[in-house]
Amino acid sequence: MNLKKTFQVLGLPAVLGACADGSIRPPICTLDAPAQWYGFPPALIPLWSDGSRPTYIGYWKHWFVDREPCFVKMYVASEHMTIEIARTPAQLMGVMAMMSISVEDGATPKLEQFAQAVGLDCLEALEAQSLNTGDDPQGFANVELFSKQTPLESIAEGSGPYSGDFPNPSDLGPWWESSCSFEIIDRDVPAPKGSQLPAWFDPDREKKPLFESFLQAGRLDHAWLTLNSTGWSITDARQALVALQTRSNDRGFDAVVEYWLSVADVCAGGY
Repeated sequence: MNLKKTFQVLGLPAVLGACADGSIRPPICTLDAPAQWYGFPPALIPLWSDGSRPTYIGYWKHWFVDREPCFVKMYVASEHMTIEIARTPAQLMGVMAMMSISVEDGATPKLEQFAQAVGLDCLEALEAQSLNTGDDPQGFANVELFSKQTPLESIAEGSGPYSGDFPNPSDLGPWWESSCSFEIIDRDVPAPKGSQLPAWFDPDREKKPLFESFLQAGRLDHAWLTLNSTGWSITDARQALVALQTRSNDRGFDAVVEYWLSVADVCAGGY
C-alpha cells in the first residue's frame, strides 16, 4: 500500500501523504521522502528520514490503546528514543518551518513554496519567534499555532499543564499502562511508586514469548505495546504483527500492517 493511501485510510489530511511520498518536497535538504528504512516499530509511519544520524519524523499511533496519536521525532542511533514534537498536522508543518529557518538562517523561497503547498500561513510569526529562541521547541508555544494542544517537547517547565497523552514527567497517573519503552528512553519519567514497570519496559526480557502470552490472554493493548518496545528482530516483529492483525477487525490497522510489512526489511536486524 502506498503512503498516500495509508494516510487516507487513517483519515488524515492528504497533505501528509503528499509529504511522505515526496510529492511535496521537504524544505530541508538532509531529509528524504519517502523515508529510508533504518528500522522502526510499526507504531511509526515516517514522513521523512535523515540518514546522517539517522532520525525519523512521522506519525505515531498506538493501536488497541486509548491514546491521542501525535507526531514524533525518533532517534534511531539513540535506542530509537521517541519524542512528541507536534499534535496536529499544522503544528508538524510549523516544526518543519522552524527547522528550515534555523538551518538557512531565515525563510527561503524553498520554505515559502513548502508553506504554500501545505497550507502553513504563519511563516512571519515563526520567523519572528526564531529570532528570539531559535529552533528551541520550548519557544514554539509563544506562536499561536502551538499555544493550544501544545506538544510535550514545547512545554517549558512551570509553563502550564500538558493536555496530551505522551508519557510526561509531571503526570501522576498510570502512564506506564499505555506507553512503550521508546517513549521514556533518556527521559526523567518517574516509575510508579511501590510497583514495577510492566515487563515490556525491561530491555532484557524476551519480547516474543511475552507478546505471545499477552495475545493468548486477549490483551491486544499489552501485546501491541510489547511489539513497540525494544528487543525485537525484524523477522519476529513481522510475524507478531500479522498475528495481531488476525485478532483485529480494523481497516486502518490493516493499512498500517500492509505498509509496515512492505518496508520492514529483515536485513536491518531489529529494533
